[in-house]
Amino acid sequence: MRDAVSIPVTVKHRIGIDKIESYDFVRDFVGTVSNAGCEVFIVHARNAWLQGLSPKENREVPPLRFDLAYQLKKDFPRLTIVVNGGIKTQEEITQHLQHADGVMLGREAYYNPWLMTQWDALFWQSSEAQTSRESVEEAMVVYMERAHQEDGCPWYAIARHMLGLYHGQRGARLWRQVWSDHRLKPLPPREVWKKARRAFVDLEVDTIAT
Repeated sequence: MRDAVSIPVTVKHRIGIDKIESYDFVRDFVGTVSNAGCEVFIVHARNAWLQGLSPKENREVPPLRFDLAYQLKKDFPRLTIVVNGGIKTQEEITQHLQHADGVMLGREAYYNPWLMTQWDALFWQSSEAQTSRESVEEAMVVYMERAHQEDGCPWYAIARHMLGLYHGQRGARLWRQVWSDHRLKPLPPREVWKKARRAFVDLEVDTIAT
C-alpha cells in the first residue's frame, strides 16, 4: 500500500481476536505493521469475536480495555496512537488524551453530532464563534438542493444523516419525524424544512397554551 499511494497509510484494528487477550498479541501486530511503514494506529480497544456475535454485538459486547491502547503508546512512542470504542463525552475524550495522541468517535459523532462543535474551543483553544443548529440545518437544505440539481440525489438520502442534529433538545422527536416522513419525499427539501421548523413553533405554542 505504501508503494501504491502517496498519502499516509493508517490502520484501524482491535486489540485481540476471540479469547486471545494477551497484550503480546496486539503489541506484536502493531510492531509488525509499523515495520512495514504504518505510523498511525486507531485502536478500537475491544477484542473482535469472530464466533457467536453479530457485527452489532461486536461493537458493544466485548469489554473495553483502554489500558492496552495506552501501553501501545508507551511501547511505541514514535507512533501516533488513537483510541476508539464507546467514547461518548467530552470528559472521556479529555481523559483519553492524557494517554494517547488522539480519540476517534464513531456512533456518538453520528447520533449526537453537536458534540463536535465544542471541540475547537476545548482542545484547540479556538475563539471562533460557534454557529447554530438552525444555520447548520439551513446549510444542509442548500446542499440538498445543489446535490439534486447537480447529481439527481434525492434530498432524503442526505437528510437521514442529519437526524441527530437536535439530539437531546426539546422538540427533536417531532423534528425528526418530519424529516423522516416518507409521505413528504415528493416535496422539495425547502418545503420539508419549513414543516420541520414548524414542529418547533407548534411545540412552543402548545407549551404556552398549557
